[in-house]
Amino acid sequence: MKELTLVVCPHDTARNPEGWSRLAHYMATRLDRPIRFSRSSDFAAFRQSITSADLVYSNPADSLRLLDTHGFRALAHPAHCYDEALLITGPEGNLPSIEAIHGAVVSTVTSLLPSRLALKMLRERGVTPANLTHRDSWLSVMRSVWNGEVPFGIIYRDAYDEISPQGRAMVRVLETTNERVAFHMLCAQPSICDSFSRLTDLLTTMSADPEGMAVLTSLHVQGWLPVADDDLARLRALLA
Repeated sequence: MKELTLVVCPHDTARNPEGWSRLAHYMATRLDRPIRFSRSSDFAAFRQSITSADLVYSNPADSLRLLDTHGFRALAHPAHCYDEALLITGPEGNLPSIEAIHGAVVSTVTSLLPSRLALKMLRERGVTPANLTHRDSWLSVMRSVWNGEVPFGIIYRDAYDEISPQGRAMVRVLETTNERVAFHMLCAQPSICDSFSRLTDLLTTMSADPEGMAVLTSLHVQGWLPVADDDLARLRALLA
């Protein structure tokens, strides 16, 4: 029987490779089929490997590319776990209101989804930045705000949470988005879509199995939920 390959977003792999290895082993024993967890050193290597992988856990944008361009199927996404953005300002002075961003310059990684999440929230509140200044990383965004290059920034919430307390003290958080529309998901290669229902059932029932619950705990995930068509429609609208 052909061995399946699981590839995981480098951001998540860097945080917890052991948890993903345990998930691969759990799925393999329940499916009675070998599954190998393959680590990607960076996003370039990850994106080069995902179209040939059998199972891929990826960010919202990469997931949609797999679904819409390569015929993958969405299996499940972590329950109550969404991609969100933070709006930040520098460490000095009175903390401004979110409306102070109107007409101001904002630093962010313009190509990534957290920027769209934050801009959606601002637009709904009638706030329009003067322009966005691109940075190559979330840490660079934080530095540009901390050193006074720009008054405000947009960063990925998970990236902020992983920075040391000293690093987080470089900036202050004005607000966190709560859009609950974007999420990472586990997708399956078209060649194994005959097992789609079995794979989804396996994931979504893990929390009812003590061994499965232990794996979920190691991943810091409450459980898995199926990906509904409405979920994908909202995500596509955000990225359009």
